[in-house]
This record gives sequence, C-alpha cells and structure tokens, in this order.
Amino acid sequence: MNVLNVGYGSTNYYAVEYQEKYLLIDTGLPGTLGKMTSQLRKFGIQLKDIHHLMVTHLHPDHCGIVQEIQSMGVELIIGRTQLDFLESANASMRKFHDFKEIVINPRNIINENDTSAFFEKVGMPGYILHTPGHSDDSISIVIEGAGIFTGDLPFQNQFFIESNEKVDISWSQLRRTNEKRVFPGHGKGITL
Repeated sequence: MNVLNVGYGSTNYYAVEYQEKYLLIDTGLPGTLGKMTSQLRKFGIQLKDIHHLMVTHLHPDHCGIVQEIQSMGVELIIGRTQLDFLESANASMRKFHDFKEIVINPRNIINENDTSAFFEKVGMPGYILHTPGHSDDSISIVIEGAGIFTGDLPFQNQFFIESNEKVDISWSQLRRTNEKRVFPGHGKGITL
C-alpha cells in the first residue's frame, strides 16, 4: 500500500494505492480541478486510476471539486454523519463561482466503524471514525496498514489550539486503532 501526498498550496490531498487502483482523500477548492489533475500527473496517476474519493470534512478546501471529480467517473463515499451536513455545506459553497453542488449516491453512504461496508465499497481494509474537533462533520479515515487521515482535526495541545473535549475524545479513538502514522490535511504527518 502506497500513500502519496498529491496536495498543492497549503493543503494535503492523498492518493492511496491498493491493488493498482487509488482512493483519493480530500480535494481542492472550487476551480482547482486543473491543479489537481496536474498534481496527479506528476505522480503518474490519471483520473481513471482513481476509483473512489472520500472527504474528511465538508469545507471548501477539502471538497470543493468533489462533484467535478465524480462527473469523471470517480465514486464519492461518504460517512453517514457527514450526510447531515451536506445541505449546509453546499449552500455555503455557492459563493464560489466554479462550485458544482455535491450530489450523493445513497448507495455510497457508509456507517462509521463498519469495516465490512468500507471494504465492500472501497476495496481496501479500513473504516471511518467520526472525529469532531475541527468541525462536527469531520471524520478520520483509517486505512489498515497505511495510517490515519485526519483532515483538519487539531493535534492535541498544539501551541495555537487548546485541547477541548471533542478533540480529546477524537484523539482517544484514534489512539485505540492499530495505526501509528497520521496524515493531516495541513502540515507534516506525525507518528502516534
């Protein structure tokens, strides 16, 4: 299993390779599809190689081009908790001229902690955890053998973010996984 940071600007986006296909985790701001495809090409990845897409949370820098990528044949998989936030996310992103409203296929909604549904949909061992702290729709994606993709979940006790109950509970869940590598939405990864 190979994890590539295909991000640009200050945001990390990850292409996780498993059995010659890719899962893309997070996408760029509306209007940045060209940047994303250019970054993928730098790593020798074509959109046809990406079978699935997941987003850690529904903020513009993490889901702004989801619908455009879906329209190219990539399936968006979303956590059940995130579904409750989709309408407000779409409404808030309409201010971006190039934004295409995100549409979810009901077959692609999976429950948190459901390893069999994750494997059935994505084709790799893993699951998602609801990890609020940055936003209430935040999930972390656990790919067994690769690591944990946390989006913008603040690291506990960082100098610019005080720990709070949601952050503490989310990190407690993440520490109970068997994974040690953490891939954040911004900045460098850490080892638990």
